[in-house]
Amino acid sequence: MRKHGRNRSGTQRWMCPSCSITSTARRQDRARAAQLREFLDRLLTGRTREQMGAMGARAWRKRVGWCWNIKPAITPDGVVHHTLMADGTHMAHGWCLLIAIDGQTGQVIDRQWCHQENTAACTALFSRIPGPDVLITDGLRGVQKACHACWPGTRIQRCLVHVQRNTKTDPTLKPRLQAGKELKRPSDQLTRVHTIEEAVRWGEALNAWHERWKTPIDERTMAKDDPANPKASHQSWWWTHQELRRCYRRLEHLFQDRQLFAFLEPELTAGGPVERTTNRLEGGVNPPIKRTLLQHHGLPESHMRRACEWHCYMKTDNPDPASLIRDEHHQPQPAPKRETRQEQDEPEHYGTAINWNEFHTPVRYPNTTL
Repeated sequence: MRKHGRNRSGTQRWMCPSCSITSTARRQDRARAAQLREFLDRLLTGRTREQMGAMGARAWRKRVGWCWNIKPAITPDGVVHHTLMADGTHMAHGWCLLIAIDGQTGQVIDRQWCHQENTAACTALFSRIPGPDVLITDGLRGVQKACHACWPGTRIQRCLVHVQRNTKTDPTLKPRLQAGKELKRPSDQLTRVHTIEEAVRWGEALNAWHERWKTPIDERTMAKDDPANPKASHQSWWWTHQELRRCYRRLEHLFQDRQLFAFLEPELTAGGPVERTTNRLEGGVNPPIKRTLLQHHGLPESHMRRACEWHCYMKTDNPDPASLIRDEHHQPQPAPKRETRQEQDEPEHYGTAINWNEFHTPVRYPNTTL
């Protein structure tokens, strides 16, 4: 075979010197890579087939249906990152996708499927990633326990937006008590702290609040004094202002554990800036995943998970979808047929004989004279 010009589409034409028959050799790898790009364009961008100029719905699904067989696995690069963000997003069928991203670039480092953000799921994710200098998280106990187990030397920076949100939940947005109104002020000022001096003054304001209201928040209510309260059925006493006390204790423990203003400590900021919220993760990775599931609502469970995996893979450092294509993806092996086992003495389960009951009934047909 030797080269013999090109056809109308620009493909190289080949000719046999002995019989002068011409033909073209199609590059299957390029064709499949183009189909995969078309599949990802439709899946991740939300563009319709009409906007893409694609063929009919059935023909298009038949053409790119093999792309669902590709599993975009993420291999951690082994690099020690300065900051890391971890959070989970919940979706249908009871699934939760744990995602870890670089705190500075927003690139996805790894992911983990689970049913809830517990310690086991977070440990499975963190065990594959080298320990960062700072972990920025929303404060779930499973994340913190897994961090202490897998990365003992990693500092934790709590997301200040989540801390404010939890603080507003306990005494409500409009506290009724004067103590709640005064405690709401330092909570609202959390995101306005930008220097170490301001952090010190914030801690002093929290301590001053406790000195003023420590007697009311330590008050207890005995069950015998309030038998109509539902708590009296299983408790002998409870804190009178439990929500207010829980709100203060949360702020106090976070401040003492140095998890509120870790982004201001010089020894941590020497390696680079430290974010104080998880907005880069919850605003840059999670919303596109939810948007894709909304645009392609009705996907089977396996396709729903695969779409989320593609979103995470395309946000890695150097995504190369074409390198994931294998021959078994385009021509998957058929599933083996299940054969039912049957004992010798048992009646035949599935046979070809005619059943007498299909053509005869044990009672007479109604409205007949027979």
